[in-house]
Amino acid sequence: MAGESGSDRPHEAPHPALRAHTEIRQLRDPLLLAAFRGFSDPQGAAAAAIDHFAEQWGAQPLADVDPEAFYDFTVQRPRVRLEEGERVMDWPQTRFMVASPAGAGRDVVLLRGAEPHLRWRTFAEAIAALLETVGSTESVTLGAQPAAVPHTRPLPVTLSASDAAFEERFGLSAPGSRYQGQTGIVGVLNLHLRARGWRNASLWALAPHYLTIGPNPAVSLALAALVDRGYGTATGHVALTKQLGEFDEQVQEALAQSSEAADYVRQLEEQYDANRPADDETSDPGAADAASELPPTADLLDDLESFLRRRRDPD
Repeated sequence: MAGESGSDRPHEAPHPALRAHTEIRQLRDPLLLAAFRGFSDPQGAAAAAIDHFAEQWGAQPLADVDPEAFYDFTVQRPRVRLEEGERVMDWPQTRFMVASPAGAGRDVVLLRGAEPHLRWRTFAEAIAALLETVGSTESVTLGAQPAAVPHTRPLPVTLSASDAAFEERFGLSAPGSRYQGQTGIVGVLNLHLRARGWRNASLWALAPHYLTIGPNPAVSLALAALVDRGYGTATGHVALTKQLGEFDEQVQEALAQSSEAADYVRQLEEQYDANRPADDETSDPGAADAASELPPTADLLDDLESFLRRRRDPD
């Protein structure tokens, strides 16, 4: 979904930072689902879940955020590629798409992009302007947090929400957060929308911190399954499941090359099993406490990461 692919016809956009692909009009009780690769999604697995929904739901482009004002291109450089023999430039992209998934009973606006480097308040205002135009007052952001959890167990997902109704929707508790410190664009956007009286929630998958080579399909699947549960959609996950099988094979092959790494994963499994509630495998099993800092044995996993990197990019 990268690249410049807008319509040649001009369409009026609700904010100067937006470039519309089609007429932006009122939708049917639209929900926003968003993910931003960066601080809240280091490996892009949450953004991959948005891409998965877009493909499975037949989403259509709605608008792009003009990257010129929000990205430092020396930090996140554009990429050039060949398409039918011609060079094409791909700029950092933040794209809105719209879909009407079966079972939801409403339209869904999908938003995926990279965390901007500059002008976050303007960036949030541009998003809010589009949402106001289509009539959305509810949003769910997806993210992933590196944590001391094993890849061999169901990944915990935590919930933060502005409204207790989200707890029933997702079957998760949303304890009040006492965090103070740095935040990412997800935190800025959520507070910006709440200030307008909108309801929003964030789903955070706890991802094995030692698997850092590209998006982890298990994270994407965990988030996608909760969205399906919460909004009544029945998204096909065959492609993600296949990716996960291939991913797991690579990880197991890598673990076979390092007994220290394999021992460490077994320690994580024991910790996970000791803390997991017997009646709930999708909520946080207590691993969030262990996620507050990386374990001191993380250096044992260098060989594992190097092996996976070579498998992904042999050149």
